[in-house]
Amino acid sequence: MGELFYLYGVTWKEEAQEAGVTQWKGVDGSHPLFYIELGNLAAVVSFVDESEFGEEVLKEKTNEMEWLKKKAFRHHEVLMQLNDGMTLIPMKFATIFKKEENIQHKASVYETEWETLLQQLLGTEEWNVKVYNRSDLLKEHTASRHPEVMKRKEDIAQMSKGMQYLQTKKLDSFIEEMVSQEQETYARNLHRRFKEFCVDTTSKKVWNKNVTGKDEEMCWNGAYLLKKDQVEAFLEQITTAQEDGREAGWMIEVTGPWPPYHFSDTKTVSGVQG
Repeated sequence: MGELFYLYGVTWKEEAQEAGVTQWKGVDGSHPLFYIELGNLAAVVSFVDESEFGEEVLKEKTNEMEWLKKKAFRHHEVLMQLNDGMTLIPMKFATIFKKEENIQHKASVYETEWETLLQQLLGTEEWNVKVYNRSDLLKEHTASRHPEVMKRKEDIAQMSKGMQYLQTKKLDSFIEEMVSQEQETYARNLHRRFKEFCVDTTSKKVWNKNVTGKDEEMCWNGAYLLKKDQVEAFLEQITTAQEDGREAGWMIEVTGPWPPYHFSDTKTVSGVQG
């Protein structure tokens, strides 16, 4: 069996030259990176062994969770290294080509699109924001401050014991509904504030507690593309929001900078191509 080309990303040729990509190892931990010139662009690649990354083998390997976890993490590490020193269009895990000519052909189809995308990504960073809430604290916060809730509590206090029980149950349902609405509204308003600092944004899947492993409920999950000179102000805005919302059970988790995973529609698919 021979060797295949594993594609990590596309960048400007000059940036690939300046970065010295050959100093880094690829997804298999042994083959060094190098780049293939594509006119003004460059494809950052490494060789991988067909015995491990060939088409049929890859189908089996991607069902082995330990192998997949290890290689996917290494793929991410490589992209982080590259993104730190160049404008990068990151490719999906296991974007593999049999021959250099196949990469050249792909570039001939998408060269203009890739150049436009690289221009848009120039001087930017991707940051991810997750917004969580402790519904018990928000419920307590709402119950102690909302005029309608306070009025109903006063009315209930004047009722008979039997009516108090029934009306308290109704009030609890009312508060639960308010909490749900407040979680949605608050998260949407936060996103609107964060969006002002960004070149582009996109929403991501909101996961339940079984996935996150947290006691708090995830209310928002988004990716934000920012100019680097806007990052400090963006993070300050998040810190302010975190402090303002703490009493009502709000928690904001921000991570980055990342390669622009959510802002790079490369129209490439994982697997061996060509």
